[in-house]
Amino acid sequence: MKNKKLILIICFVIVIIGLLYFVKNILFSSSNLSSHPTTTASVKFIDSTITAEGTITAQSQATLHFQTAGKLIALPFKEGSAVKAGQTIASLDSYAVQKQLQAALNTYRSVRNSFDQTKDNVQNNVQKAQLTNPYDYFSKAGMNDTRESAINDAIKRIVDQNQANLDNSVINVEIANYAFQFSTLTSPISGIILHQDVSVSGLNITPTTSFVVADPSTMVFRANVPTNNINYVTIGAHAEISIDGRENKIIGSIVTIYPQKVTLPNGESVYQVDIQSDTLMDVAKLDQTGSVVIKTNSENVALVPVWTVLGGNRIWVDENGKPTLRVITSGKIHGEEIEITNGLSSTDKIIINPKFITKFKYKTV
Repeated sequence: MKNKKLILIICFVIVIIGLLYFVKNILFSSSNLSSHPTTTASVKFIDSTITAEGTITAQSQATLHFQTAGKLIALPFKEGSAVKAGQTIASLDSYAVQKQLQAALNTYRSVRNSFDQTKDNVQNNVQKAQLTNPYDYFSKAGMNDTRESAINDAIKRIVDQNQANLDNSVINVEIANYAFQFSTLTSPISGIILHQDVSVSGLNITPTTSFVVADPSTMVFRANVPTNNINYVTIGAHAEISIDGRENKIIGSIVTIYPQKVTLPNGESVYQVDIQSDTLMDVAKLDQTGSVVIKTNSENVALVPVWTVLGGNRIWVDENGKPTLRVITSGKIHGEEIEITNGLSSTDKIIINPKFITKFKYKTV
């Protein structure tokens, strides 16, 4: 009897626990479905403009270094000086390399004379052998080839040997001349000396010493556009440049979008774009900093999670607390998000919890 009562009590407790668990799940589910922050998300629209920092620079610009270390003996220009393409902007002491070049030329002359003399000697010896030896001399010696072929092979081997020595001598001259050219730094473009690591001659410098030449006529504002905004920037886009310390804005347009991402000194990864303006040369200086406001190509374009778009042209939205299947126009996909070019407004909320849809009767618009 006691056992039956105990079993009944245990069964009653199990039923009560099960009912409590069921009621809790219902309440929790209802709470989630009626809570908009967990079931819907606001539509995020792409900004119609992008703001970026940047610097005035020249598209035609060269940073030059000597290939070898040495003593700087000539520095004909100063920073800000105008130079023409091909002009020497710095020279190293070339005494040693000049002597090396002279020695290489002397060696070449000696080897060349030796080559010519050897060639003449071989030819003379061959002619004497042809007169001295009988016609069948080579066949009696066990050679199956003709006398003429054997003589020609001997000449070829001797000449090839001397030709190799002559070629090496020419290479040594070229190397010495190449080293001599390294002692002079010339400007590859016409422009101005924008920067020099040294200001006086007589110093010993290394290959890390740099000289910068820029052509001011190619001046642009180079902006650093964040990676998540670069997809909305196009060639020809309108831009307003603000130079630090200057009140008036400069109107320009984008002429170049560089394809490779760069990392700034602060660690930020960006894409660089060049903005050109006819007034830059009149009002700006190279290396000045500033900011720019770029008009994007995606005005009134929204971004939503890719998985919320059905069939490429429909999306669930919360309309006065009830789900509505809205017809939209989709665009490009950017990672986990897709562009919506028509059909959504900034006040719409898209449904991101499918359970919210099944709770209500819904309509399609």
